[in-house]
Amino acid sequence: MTESLSDQTTSKWVSIRTRFNLKALGKPVYPRASSMPPWQHVQTHQHTWGQLAYTSNGVMSISTPAGNFVIPPNQALWLPPHLPHETFCRYGGHFRSVYIDDEYVDVLGHKAKLLHVDELLKAIILEICQWDPNYTPDEKKRRFIDVFIDRLESAPTSAFFMPTAQDSRLLPIISELYANPGCNKTLQQWGEEVGASTRTLNRLFNKSFTMNFSQWKQKLRGLRAVEMIEAGYSQQIIAEQLGFESSSAFNTAFKKVFNCTPGQYLRK
Repeated sequence: MTESLSDQTTSKWVSIRTRFNLKALGKPVYPRASSMPPWQHVQTHQHTWGQLAYTSNGVMSISTPAGNFVIPPNQALWLPPHLPHETFCRYGGHFRSVYIDDEYVDVLGHKAKLLHVDELLKAIILEICQWDPNYTPDEKKRRFIDVFIDRLESAPTSAFFMPTAQDSRLLPIISELYANPGCNKTLQQWGEEVGASTRTLNRLFNKSFTMNFSQWKQKLRGLRAVEMIEAGYSQQIIAEQLGFESSSAFNTAFKKVFNCTPGQYLRK
């Protein structure tokens, strides 16, 4: 998979294969609840059914050919059938996934997308994940599933997403900054390393991400900050790890990305 996160991080990741080997769901939805330890990487795999990936606690990242999705507890990722993806959980979390029969693909869409999870949708996901996998899809369950699908269909989409870049001149930059988002090399310094001018690199960032290098790096740091906030790190430590001069500078940058301060994000 192009631009795999596993190639952009340190050797701390523990890679495993997916442990879910069911050949067919046999039901409209199938609950899957598990815990993911810190630094776990589930290798690239795909399903013949759809998947709603969600964590009730912690943050996970999922990489697809289109790009990388960061999923905090107020977001969920819809993955259509047959889409290759790999999962990363840097700080651990409670994984609450709902596998969804392909009969709902036309309603939920044929492309991966991040969805905002409000309190009602969260309660529905957690309820389904308490069901016995061998439940009987009777009329009562079917009505509940219909509400679930309706809520997914109407949920607003989220921008916690970084698309994949294809240009070979950008890949060394992206690889280093995914592994070390606190790196403060200037675009001119990067240009000297990859053999391109500052102007060319900014043009390539705009072409690949519809944002310049500075904006891209700010968003990447913001998404990593969300992981660290959810893991309980202080703003001072986050600022230091992400290369900011002070907590105040970190607060300002975070607000530019998410339109709220880290404290307001936590309260939400």
